[in-house]
Amino acid sequence: NVKESCCFFFFSSRRRHTRFLPVSWARRCVQETGTWGQKSSEMTIGKNKRISRGKKGGKKKTIDPLSRKEWFEFRAPVPFEKRFFGKTCVTRTTGQKIASEVIKGRVVEATLADLNNNADNLAWRKIKLQIEDVQGRNCLTNFHGMDTTRDKLCQFIRKWQTMIEAWVEAKTLDGYVLRLFCTGFTTKGPNQRKRTSYARHSQVKQIRRKMMDIMTKEVTTSTITELIKKFNTESIGEQIETACKQIYPLQNVIVRKVKTLRKPKGDIGKLQELHDERNMPAILEEDEAKNLLKS
Repeated sequence: NVKESCCFFFFSSRRRHTRFLPVSWARRCVQETGTWGQKSSEMTIGKNKRISRGKKGGKKKTIDPLSRKEWFEFRAPVPFEKRFFGKTCVTRTTGQKIASEVIKGRVVEATLADLNNNADNLAWRKIKLQIEDVQGRNCLTNFHGMDTTRDKLCQFIRKWQTMIEAWVEAKTLDGYVLRLFCTGFTTKGPNQRKRTSYARHSQVKQIRRKMMDIMTKEVTTSTITELIKKFNTESIGEQIETACKQIYPLQNVIVRKVKTLRKPKGDIGKLQELHDERNMPAILEEDEAKNLLKS
């Protein structure tokens, strides 16, 4: 009862393929076509139906991702002179994801030159603002932190001097808990001939204590708006230089970095006051008066 079978060998460039076929099929193939290859090719047509159709699912349509976005504009708080300084895009409202809620909490980074007029020399100062509310297409931001670019810090670091650093945590009058980092460098005295200007360890400790006291005093006696003005004008660094002259002369004293550790609970009324046009500082008027006096 065992079916008769015959063996055919097909040769290729790589290896030998062996296939066993029944004798009855082989005889019918010879009678109809006279060859083996044509019959075998006819039998394979339509066997794998996916070859003729191509890949499963077909080619997907390419959609531009920006076509699903909508744009919002950043609005800076009162201490800064420029009201609008940039834009960002958010995915449009779909289902339960509301665009105005998704954008809340984002932190925006801009230089002080972008936020103030005629401040190109302060482009090394980086300001971080956090989006706290959205009104229409305007994002109302609030102060979140401050930093210094690396290239500016590298300009200060030189040989033959001592770098002194200090940091302090303090709370403003309106409830912001901030951490301030201060950096200063020693310099030569007025009649000094010595090449180096290294401070002793005891002098470094005294200078660091002075830095911490001045920073704590400035933060605890100011609101966040007044404090940002002091950061913009570098008045805290000037106070430290003046106070430390008796201990050791200093140069390039700056508040290098500011972190916001805690903020008061969100109050829309206070945020509106920060973005009210009537509360804008009259810095431009002062600058114009100075220019008139110079001319």
